[in-house]
Order: sequence, then C-alpha cells, then structure tokens
Amino acid sequence: TMPFLAEELYQNLVVFGSGTLPAASELPESVHLASWPDANPAWVDEALNQEMRLVMKLASLGHAARNQANLKVRQPLSEIAFSVSSRDENLALVRWADLLADELNVKKVSALGSAGEAVVYSLKPLPKQLGQKYKGLFPKVSQAVLALDPAQAGPILLGGNRVQVMVEGIALDLLPEEVEVRAEALHGLVVASEGPYLAALHVELSEALVLEGMAREFVRRVQEARKQLGFEIADRITMTYQATPKLAQAIEAHREYVMGEVLALEMKVGESTGEQDKVTFAFDVETIEAWLRRSP
Repeated sequence: TMPFLAEELYQNLVVFGSGTLPAASELPESVHLASWPDANPAWVDEALNQEMRLVMKLASLGHAARNQANLKVRQPLSEIAFSVSSRDENLALVRWADLLADELNVKKVSALGSAGEAVVYSLKPLPKQLGQKYKGLFPKVSQAVLALDPAQAGPILLGGNRVQVMVEGIALDLLPEEVEVRAEALHGLVVASEGPYLAALHVELSEALVLEGMAREFVRRVQEARKQLGFEIADRITMTYQATPKLAQAIEAHREYVMGEVLALEMKVGESTGEQDKVTFAFDVETIEAWLRRSP
C-alpha cells in the first residue's frame, strides 16, 4: 500500500502542484525514479531519539512481563511501574507515560523509587569463578558477598557493573559473572528486567478490568466476522446478539466503545428478525451468536 500512497502524494503535490518548483517536465516521472533527499542534520533531535529508545526498551520489558503472566494485550491491567537508571530517564518516563500506557494497555504508568519496591534480591557467590580466582581466600570472599546489601548490589551487578568487597583489608572488585543475582517478584507483580531497567506489572484483575477485557475480545471477534462477511472497512452495520450472561454484561458495560469500534449504528439483544448474516464464536467459557447486517 505505501508505495502506491507515496506515488499518489508525489503526483498530486509535486508533479501537478509544483508551483515554484521546476516544471513538471523537468521532474522525475515517478517518485520511485527520484533520488533520496539529502538529510538535514539540524532536523535531528538526538534528545528525542534517546527518549524514544528508552520508551521502546521499556515497552519491550512491559510486553515481556505480560508474556510471563500469559496476559494478552487486549486485557487491560491496572498499572505498570518502571525502574530506570538516571534522573533524566525518570523524567522521560513521566513525559511519555501516556504513550507507554496506550502501548501496554494499562491504566497507569509510574516510576519505582527503587527496584526493591518490586522485587527481593538475593546474592549467591559462584564457587567455580571465585574459587579459581581467589583460591584460599574464597571462603572469606564468599562471606563478604553474602554480607552485601542485596537491594543495592543486585541492580549494580545486573547492570553489568562491578561491586567491591573488603577481604583482609584488601578491596576486591567482583565481576557480574562471579555472583549470581536472583530476583523474586513481590505478590501481585510480574517482573521483567534487563540490566538496570525493570518493569513491574500489576497482574491482579478487578471485575471491571475483566469485563473490559471481554468487551475488547468481543470487538476483535466482530471485526474478524466483518472481514469474513466481505464488509468494507467503512461499512456501518446493525447488530443483534445473544451471549452468555457475563459476556452480555461486559458488552453492555462498554456499549459505546463496542459500537464505535465495530461501526454499529444499532446494537440490541435478541434474535434476528430479518436478512442478517449470523456468526457464532466462543472464547474462555463465553459464547455468543450475533447477526450482522450492512446498513444502507
């Protein structure tokens, strides 16, 4: 689609609407025969690029947490909280919270004061690596590792940085690969992390969130039915349906949203009384019969 759209724009705006530009006869016949324009470095907003790279990383962690919890993006959730590595990144998180909330389908995006608000860290000295390196000092090095504060040392090690311990008055730098860091999520949270970045997803579902998720799933099924029935994207429809009680409750609770998404001018409960196409589908323990008709 995009190559044809680009060509249409080129013909309308450049060839036929050239104005002060070179005459149409001097222009390439097609946008696909034209040279790429020269980039203007002054137009590049590197600060914005960095913020978008952060947003993409956090969104990826959020999706990873959803996958761990086996929760589809169509199911709304109450909150996700992120731990980032600097004050500037924290400000960027606040600035782009709405974008992340929309991408991850959560009601709220917040910043963690520390990763320890979402997980409990524990440290385990690795005998093979530390034993080979420190030989007879290994028992004391191991004790020094276990004496560290896991909440402080854990994120440092996960970020790929060293931690320092004192053994017999000597400062030793321990590498990330020499200490195993384990992170256990607090109750009601699913956590995904990468280096110093952490996403803590609240996975407990209220009744309202469950109903909203069911309404979204219903919309998806009706959209698929529209395609199968050969409806055009812009076609308005009327719809009659019968559903199991909880699904019917979800549809009615989000009636305006459902009708807007499926382009329904009318939606009512009952059986078809005219020429309408019938579709039947089920998900989870819910079933529904719906009759769809293209509006004149």
